[in-house]
Amino acid sequence: MEAPAAAPGRGGDRIGALPDGVLEDILGLLPAQDAFRTCVLARCWRDLWKFAKALRVVGGDGKFLGSVKELREFVDYLVLSRGGTPLDTFELNFLGFSDEELPSLNSWFRHAVKCKARVLRLRLHNDFESFHALPKLDGLPLVSKHFTRLELHGVGVYSSFPDFSSCPVLEHLEFNKCEFSLVQKILSDSIKHLSITQSISGFYDSFRTHICAPNLASLRLDEVYGWTPVLETMASLVEAFVRIPELCLDQCEQWHAHYWDCDCKSCDKHDNSANGHDSCVLLKGLSEAKKLTLFSYPVMYIFKRDLRCCPTFSKLKTLLLNKYWSEPDSLHALACILEHSPVLEKLTLQLFLEVPKYVEEMKGSPDPEELSAAISEFLQIIEVKCEVVDEVVLNVLKFLRKLGIICFHMAERKQAMKKLLSSFGKE
Repeated sequence: MEAPAAAPGRGGDRIGALPDGVLEDILGLLPAQDAFRTCVLARCWRDLWKFAKALRVVGGDGKFLGSVKELREFVDYLVLSRGGTPLDTFELNFLGFSDEELPSLNSWFRHAVKCKARVLRLRLHNDFESFHALPKLDGLPLVSKHFTRLELHGVGVYSSFPDFSSCPVLEHLEFNKCEFSLVQKILSDSIKHLSITQSISGFYDSFRTHICAPNLASLRLDEVYGWTPVLETMASLVEAFVRIPELCLDQCEQWHAHYWDCDCKSCDKHDNSANGHDSCVLLKGLSEAKKLTLFSYPVMYIFKRDLRCCPTFSKLKTLLLNKYWSEPDSLHALACILEHSPVLEKLTLQLFLEVPKYVEEMKGSPDPEELSAAISEFLQIIEVKCEVVDEVVLNVLKFLRKLGIICFHMAERKQAMKKLLSSFGKE
C-alpha cells in the first residue's frame, strides 16, 4: 500500500503547509533566538519569524551569544526588523544586566507598547546586595489601550511609571523583587489582580506609597520592605493576603525595649501616613474582602495601630491569622477583629511564624448557648494549628473558650485535650 502523498505546501514542508497565522502562533511559543533560526529552513521561512505573535528573549547566561552586550545587539536587530508588526506577548528574561543596557531596555518596552502588546513581562536576575542598585525603568507612565498584563521582576520603578490610568484594560499587575521607594502612588482604575512580593516600598521618611486600585478583586502584599503601603478604598475586593516582613520599617520601639503592653501610641511620632494616627494604613482598604490572610512578625505595629480605628469587615467570611495575633498583648487585637467581622464563617489560627515540619491541628466549633454576643453568629469552623501545644497555644485556647469556642485535637489525643480544656473554667 502506497504512503499518502505529502500535502502541497512549501517545498513538501508539511509544517510549512500550515497557514501563516498558525505558524506565527507556533513561532511565538519559542524563545526569540530559536524562532529567528527558522529563517534558514527554507526561503519561505525567511521572514516568518518577524511576524510571530510573541517575542520571548531569554539569555545572559552565556549559552546564547555569550555576553549581555551581544544579546542586546541581537534584540535591537529583532525589534528593528519587526518594525510595527503587532505583538501579543513581549517577554524579556535576562540573567545579569547593567545600567549600560537601560536605554535599550526602556526602548524595547516602549516599542512593545507601540506594537499593541497585551502581555509585558520583564525578568532581570541580578545578584545585587541592595535594592537601590537595581536597574531602573524610566519614570514615564505607560500609555496603551491594549495591554492587559504587566509582570516586573528585579527592576526599580519611580516617578510616574506606576500611573496606569492611561492603560484602561490592564487587569493583572505583578511586582517581584522590585524597588519603588520613590513612588508616591500606584494608580489604576482597571486592575483586578495585584501582587507585590519581596519588594521595597517607601524607604524614605517623606511618604508611604499609596495603592489606589478601586476595582481590585485580589491583592497579595507578601514581604514588602520599607514603610507599609497605604491601601485606599477597594470596594470590589474579594481576597487578600498580607504578610508584614521582619525587615519592615513599621517596628515598635517599645517592643524592642521589652514593654510588652505597648499600645502603639509611642509609634505615632514615627508614622508618616497621610492623615497621621487617625487613619488606617491597611485594614480600611481590606475591609470589603470576603477572604483575608493577615500575617506579621511580633515587632511590627501596623495591624495593632490600624485596629484603634478598626473598620467593620461586613463581607468577611474566611480569616487566616498567624502567631502575631496570639501574643499576650495581641489577644485584644484578635478579639477586636472578631468583633468587627459580623458574618465570619471560618477562623484559622496558625500559631507559628514559619511553617514547621510537623503541624498539630485542632478543630472546634462554637457553643451556641455560650457564644459571645460580639462574635459572628455564622461562625462554624475554627482551626488552630501549631508545632507543639505550649503555653502560648493554651492561652489562645483559653481565650477562645471565653468566647464560647471549644477546640480539640482531631487525632488520638482528643479525649485528653478535651479534659485539659475543660480544666480552664470560664472565669
